[in-house]
Amino acid sequence: MIEELLIKYWGFSSFRPNQREIILSVINGHDSLVQLPTGGGKSICYQLPALAKSGVCLVFSPLIALMKDQVDQLKKIGISSIAIHSGLTANELGVEMQNIVNEKYKFVYLSPERGSSQLFRSYLKQINISFFVVDEAHCVSQWGHQFRPEYLKIGELRALSPDSNLIALTATANRDVKKDIVKYLHLQSNYKSFLSSFCRPNLSYIVINDNNNFHKLLDILCKVKGSTIIYVNTRKKASEISNLLNKNKISACYYHAGLDMRQRDAIQSKWIKNEERVIVCTNAFGMGIDKPDVRLVVHFDTPSSPEAYYQEAGRAGRDGLKSHCILLANSNTKILSHQFPKIEQIKHFLNCLYNYHQIAFTAGKGISYKFDLSEFTKNFDIPIHLALNSLNIINSLGYIKNENIHHQNKIKIQINHEDLYSYQVKNEHLDSIIKILLRTYVGLFDNYIHIQIGFLSDRLNCSITELKTALNKLNADGIIDYIPKSSNNTITYLKSRPTKVNIDTKLYSQLKNQSEYRERYIEDYVKNTSICREKFLLKYFEEISKNNCGNCDICRSLNKKIKLTSHNKTLIAEIKELTLNNKINLKEIISRFDTCEGHEIIANIQWLLENSYLIKINNKYSWNEK
Repeated sequence: MIEELLIKYWGFSSFRPNQREIILSVINGHDSLVQLPTGGGKSICYQLPALAKSGVCLVFSPLIALMKDQVDQLKKIGISSIAIHSGLTANELGVEMQNIVNEKYKFVYLSPERGSSQLFRSYLKQINISFFVVDEAHCVSQWGHQFRPEYLKIGELRALSPDSNLIALTATANRDVKKDIVKYLHLQSNYKSFLSSFCRPNLSYIVINDNNNFHKLLDILCKVKGSTIIYVNTRKKASEISNLLNKNKISACYYHAGLDMRQRDAIQSKWIKNEERVIVCTNAFGMGIDKPDVRLVVHFDTPSSPEAYYQEAGRAGRDGLKSHCILLANSNTKILSHQFPKIEQIKHFLNCLYNYHQIAFTAGKGISYKFDLSEFTKNFDIPIHLALNSLNIINSLGYIKNENIHHQNKIKIQINHEDLYSYQVKNEHLDSIIKILLRTYVGLFDNYIHIQIGFLSDRLNCSITELKTALNKLNADGIIDYIPKSSNNTITYLKSRPTKVNIDTKLYSQLKNQSEYRERYIEDYVKNTSICREKFLLKYFEEISKNNCGNCDICRSLNKKIKLTSHNKTLIAEIKELTLNNKINLKEIISRFDTCEGHEIIANIQWLLENSYLIKINNKYSWNEK
């Protein structure tokens, strides 16, 4: 049965390692702790068993963007789903909660703070739950790199639905984090644990030290072909590098949180369709993106942690083919997250934030506000890096949640069929618009439906401005609830404003120590010259590997020394003599070695190519004199 579902909805003929066992564990009602590497296929581990079981699957996720991406992917394959988050209006929330109770959705994605609200809990007992899912489960732990206090409350929901099992999923969790997941999510004593290796054999990890990183980047892009992601630490640098690449005849675009939703969607779509080879981006890009044919991920700036590096670099080679993960470094390399804010700086920042949104004492809890970071830092004279670091810390301290919230154009009809007909008769000038809406979209009386303004204006042969004016009129008359498209960076306050800000010093110290440890580890990774890079990364995740990867720059350097002192030294010298200042094809090279078997020559030529001794152009080989 589960194989049939896999083929029907995802088009795969077989499962990846561990997927089948995890799915059966969930179907059989076991709590399950799942640790799979980035790109390891975590979503199918809960989406498929939810289709096999009756009821609604509740999925807790930390990011609205990630929730919406999952909902969109499910809808594309014909599975009903909804994301419940702080961006919904009160009307939307009421309608959708009733739809959830009526089982109109198979999957409900929701933020942890929404799940802990009294409104949601009042509905919970009415919902036929198949099982709970906690995605990015490392957020439950203070030892995790994305700790979110609101995750701690998810475990409380289990008492309201004691017969429902739970699956917790993460790509990055050490021993302490896994202990916290078991503890705070109240996993059953007989829970099943599934751990997959962090090893990605098709990835080659490389660190390059060069004082001219852009020149080196051009060199890399000329040598390594294919779809590419370049990570940078600032929005300004994203646009600058993209423009420089285009000037050097390399098609590139840039992506960061400062762009509006329409721009981001268009840029992402062009890159996914390979209309742009390179996307230069901040860490705002990548979550939920599963482009299988990324051949190269370059970190132009040093990432802030091993977790961040592993996740971002891990977006390369998801199709299993050979890919490169390159980190550019130089003597001036610094990590932006240095200078962990002091407690007094955090208190000052938070009070400035309250004042920016004009929040009175004991008020603000649960309310979302628009947030312009540039305007805020200018108004309160706070350095941008201090503001970004402080935002992350007060997120982890549980005061706020900072996100980009995007709305598509949505409508729902607010009256019944009979009253709508009467309105159409009295308002003939709006009759054609109402008819087009009813003919184009199903479910307008029951749900909030996304509408395409451009498509509708073409069908109605009117301008977009005229259509929006008509929709606003219908909204004002109470016929529809019309929510226009928008994109805003928001702050949601998870606590009321206190009369005096008190920081949990124990938690603050723990966050500071963890941050400093992560930074030291990534700096040591960059400076390392003797240990296999994959081994170095795996050790951070408490996975001890006996074997070197053979693909990273360290292994290749060691391999060069071994090869050149081996019995093949004479053979390599003869290949060099043939190809030095000459271009010769493989057949000609092999024909010059009467006493050697062809496969031995080919093996040595492959090694010479991998280590840049030979160059192959138009199927002809020549010695690289550089």
